[in-house]
Amino acid sequence: MFKAYRFVFIAIIACFALTQCTSVPKRTQTPQERPDVQQQTLDLEDAKSSADWLEEAWQAPNDIAKNSALVQAALTLQDEKEWQKSAAILARLDKNQLTNDANRYFRLAKGRWYAHNQQWPQVYKTLEGLPEQFTQKEYKRLTLELLAFAAGERHQYWQALAWQVEAQRYSDEPSPNALWQTASQVTQSQLPAERPRDLVLAGWWRLIDNHHQAMTSPSAFSALLDNWQNSFPNHPARERVNSWVSSDSQSNEVDKSTNTIIAVLLPLSGQYEAQGLAVRDGIIAKVSETKSYELVFIDTHQLSFEEQQSKLEELKPAGVIGPLLKGSVTEWVRQTSLNTPQVFLNQIDADTSEATANSHSIFFALNPETEAEQASEFMSSASSRTKRPLVLAANTPGSQRMVERYKESWSGINEPSVSLFSQRDDMKSAVEASLGLVGSKERIRAVKIAAGKIIVDEQERSRRDISGIYLPGNLQQVRLLKPFIDVSISPFAERIPVYGTSSAHELTNQLGDNDLNGLIFSETPWLVQNGGQNVLLNQWLDARSGWELSQARLAAMGYDSVDLLQRLPIMQRMPGTHWKGLSGVLSVENQVVNRQLQWAAFKNGSITVLEEQPNAGKNNR
Repeated sequence: MFKAYRFVFIAIIACFALTQCTSVPKRTQTPQERPDVQQQTLDLEDAKSSADWLEEAWQAPNDIAKNSALVQAALTLQDEKEWQKSAAILARLDKNQLTNDANRYFRLAKGRWYAHNQQWPQVYKTLEGLPEQFTQKEYKRLTLELLAFAAGERHQYWQALAWQVEAQRYSDEPSPNALWQTASQVTQSQLPAERPRDLVLAGWWRLIDNHHQAMTSPSAFSALLDNWQNSFPNHPARERVNSWVSSDSQSNEVDKSTNTIIAVLLPLSGQYEAQGLAVRDGIIAKVSETKSYELVFIDTHQLSFEEQQSKLEELKPAGVIGPLLKGSVTEWVRQTSLNTPQVFLNQIDADTSEATANSHSIFFALNPETEAEQASEFMSSASSRTKRPLVLAANTPGSQRMVERYKESWSGINEPSVSLFSQRDDMKSAVEASLGLVGSKERIRAVKIAAGKIIVDEQERSRRDISGIYLPGNLQQVRLLKPFIDVSISPFAERIPVYGTSSAHELTNQLGDNDLNGLIFSETPWLVQNGGQNVLLNQWLDARSGWELSQARLAAMGYDSVDLLQRLPIMQRMPGTHWKGLSGVLSVENQVVNRQLQWAAFKNGSITVLEEQPNAGKNNR
């Protein structure tokens, strides 16, 4: 028996040596803030070291005691940051040969290993239902925290919050800030319909619900917070809510006679006059609906920065919209200390942390890179394990930025293939090479030479590992590429979905486009409502003779900027809140407005709005 246990111990040590040479599985995209699971230790009193547990396993009188000691050794090695050694032990253990008690610790150790490698679905699957099986608070806390991390990674923020609340009951250092960080991500659709019975969780539920209610009626937010304070005087979030109420009350002390003025900074003359007027039209349209604000427009082309700033100091407006041009936005961010809510209508190249001095400001831009990012997310969620997307783009700085953002945002199994063309004449060859037709032709030629006079099939075969094709170019480029793609796909092969951007949707094909039949594209929702037959949109376009859909997108942006200004404090505090605007579904995170676009398709000479995501592959990931 001694020799048998000695053999087991030597085998474990050998496995340690092997695993030291292996690499950790590839990690997925990292969120901006993720708790470090490696710092989640058990902190047990009189805890043994891993060497002690291994010695105990070596000296164990039977398999039950040996396996139990090895499980504890694996857990202890994780506390000692010896993750690969811990994995070596776990890989040798068979859970079917463990006692119920040892199996609990085995599942916890496996869950911690998966969390260390950010394999969150496996964490969720391994640890679900485990906290109730522990009596020690340290094990309950750690298991609940790991489950909360995993739920957060799956965007199940309410479930994550519930587990965090429970975990902090077993913690010596509870963190209300960590709870709010999760609670602020909870969307209205995730919030349970009924208030929870648990008092602490009920307080979070009410606070989240108040934010979503206030999105419909921002003026009621102060009253909602007052009611919350009265209902939950001892809640962990009370200090945070008290600071909000104090801050809001100070803001409300502004002179009521000027509190209805919105100052708008736009280029109303000069090179960018058309863009400025389009935004102005949208702002006027929105304010005319409510009639609760007075608009003062300031022409940024006519007035210097100092004159604009002097004008604002004189007006003392309730809020500011603009400026529009990137250079002007950068100048305002770097030089202005105006403590007034402001919606910048562009983003700056530098880190937006420069603007954090004025936490009342947000950045709202219609940048094309956003479309590339959403296309990547849209296509990767439907990409199969055996296929990859193909990106066909012009070799220009603008297109290359789109391609890079697409690649950075990709979360599918296989990395995208990218093919760039330099000029119009290169498009056909780029399509044929990307879809594998060049290689197919060469193989056919080789077969014909080998076959001599024997007749062989001369039909080229396109690649079958392409899940979707993304075309980030303009309408002219897409019109040329789409036919090349259609004729290059083998007639006996499954059709490959083709995706584009709003650049492929112009006034000339506002109601549909037979030449682009089947093309799926992202767009400002206002422009594809009712299949493009939006009465108000068409009336506006008729009134602005010569204008295009690009100006209509800016008008939608101006319209939405008023709604954002009204809801800025709420959306700044809670990224989980959303506003359904003309330009997209809007949310705010880190002072930047995220804009979720609408997907539509050209089908049979008309435009069809896609209510559900199309499947770009046979199997979802």
